[in-house]
Amino acid sequence: MNKWYSIENKAESNSVEISIYDEIGDYGTSAKDFIEEVKNVSERDITLRINSVGGSVFDGLAIYNTLRSHRGYVNIKIEGLAASISTVIAMAGDNIEMAENGFFMIHNPFGQSAGEATDMRKTADLLDKIKSEIIEIYSKKSSLSAEELSNMMDKETWLSSQEAVELGFVDNITEAMKVAASFDLSKFTNVNEKEVNDKLGLINNQKSLKMTEELKTWFNGVKEEILNAVNGDKVSSPVEEVSVLFSDNEEIVNKFSELEENAISLREEKEELAGLVGEKEGTIADLTNKVSELEAKLAKSEATETVVEAESDPSIVTEEVVVNEWDSFAKSILK
Repeated sequence: MNKWYSIENKAESNSVEISIYDEIGDYGTSAKDFIEEVKNVSERDITLRINSVGGSVFDGLAIYNTLRSHRGYVNIKIEGLAASISTVIAMAGDNIEMAENGFFMIHNPFGQSAGEATDMRKTADLLDKIKSEIIEIYSKKSSLSAEELSNMMDKETWLSSQEAVELGFVDNITEAMKVAASFDLSKFTNVNEKEVNDKLGLINNQKSLKMTEELKTWFNGVKEEILNAVNGDKVSSPVEEVSVLFSDNEEIVNKFSELEENAISLREEKEELAGLVGEKEGTIADLTNKVSELEAKLAKSEATETVVEAESDPSIVTEEVVVNEWDSFAKSILK
């Protein structure tokens, strides 16, 4: 049989953990069943986890009164949505915590009635009395006046965790939590249903936005050092190690892992290309030297002997020989 709550005994701490995770009074289970089980826990401490759109006003008020009279310590944890009468139940805690991405919504009680005008007036009077009782409960915890609370209920006011703390409904904020339920909020009038369900599912939540801005600021501060390191230049200052909490947003984690892998791959390709460029530069230098040598040899092989030509043939000059007169005379006789 389905129930809108569960109760689990924690033997190691001698405490009880209760979860209200659906519409109160649904599945044919009333507050009577809840109250009987709570009474059986005796004086043990209770941790009550809430993620509910509300439900039966009368059941909710009965649960609130039971928890307020409980002798053990009651710690309330709003893990996602506390809306309508579930916010009243939350006020029963000795300590009230709320997840960072949670919502706290208060509004006027509403109900259905059938019959004549007298019946309708009785229903309206009853709703006014219930509203007054709820305002009194809120007043004991929050810092708001009865008039302020009444105006907020008239407008159906949705509060973030920070706003709930500031107004005194909640004592402190805990880590953002992803809740499985996707609520049908169509019965409410002042709500962006998609925005609420997305935030409860940790999509576009404030924590992720805050983390993104912090990451952007860090990256802008060190991007010059990163570029210098990739280019092999001297880094002016060491890059500080940054630890970023991504909660359980797997999409962001996977994207950064992919970017990191791509950066490593590009760095390796750059180093490989740098090595190839170095080899090619050496080969080009050798080829340039060989080309110079070949050009020199070619120029030498094409060179011819230089011929000097005179403007006219040189005249032959016979050297004049000195002859002895006796030799000349003897030669003449012999002829």
